Amino acid sequence: MYALTPAITDAWRTLLLRVGQRASLAWDYEPHAAPAPMRSLWDRGDNACVFMCGLPFITGTPRPILLAAPVPSAPRYEGRPIYFTEFIARADGAMTDLASVPAGTRLAHMLPESNSGYNAPRHHLLTLRGATGVSPFIRAGQPTPTPMAVIQAVAEGRAELGVVDSYVLDLLRRHAPQIMAPLRTVATTVASPIPVLVASPGSSEDEAARARTALLSAHEDEVCRAAMQQLQLARFAQVRASDYSVLAERQAESERRGFSLTEETAR
Repeated sequence: MYALTPAITDAWRTLLLRVGQRASLAWDYEPHAAPAPMRSLWDRGDNACVFMCGLPFITGTPRPILLAAPVPSAPRYEGRPIYFTEFIARADGAMTDLASVPAGTRLAHMLPESNSGYNAPRHHLLTLRGATGVSPFIRAGQPTPTPMAVIQAVAEGRAELGVVDSYVLDLLRRHAPQIMAPLRTVATTVASPIPVLVASPGSSEDEAARARTALLSAHEDEVCRAAMQQLQLARFAQVRASDYSVLAERQAESERRGFSLTEETAR
């Protein structure tokens, strides 16, 4: 989910293998790179420690075993396991905010199961649009199922706006600034609970407990701490399933009011 460049991937590999070592677990690091769908990863029965978006975590059954959530180190995260969705546009374009977006504006977004790429920006727009209940956006012509696909659609002019996980963007700002150089953020949603590390349903509770303990103390280990600095993480935090209920509540409100993120397919 967050393995965006070779350097970032290497840092995740180092961190997670070290966590497994500290937990006395025989882990292998198996890449699951785009365009492989995230759902196919989450549906596997042998995941010992994998990132999962909070929306399918809280709404799906059977529910995976909760391990821990990352805490990004940038000040805006306030030392909490949260993140945001950023609305991004081309830096050389006319788009500066969401207040005066004309009808028919193309929006690059992810699948409805994504919180940052669909649910959070939909609820943000619902709040902004109020009683009108009408989105100004149409969907970009080509599917954009991943954050990088959204970013590319905006950078290449196939969409005027895109919605992307703020932690993804922070990692790219550090490790691939050339990708972010043509873009700017024009709006940011309220905070959501960040994607969580889970083990597959039915996994060993003992092994999950050992993995959880190793994650929660990873910032105390020199090897983990060096990798976490590269990943802009302060620590991992203990979270509860109930912390993610707000995502289902926001989704339900948008659906109850019949509000769509985009109103039609781009022609």
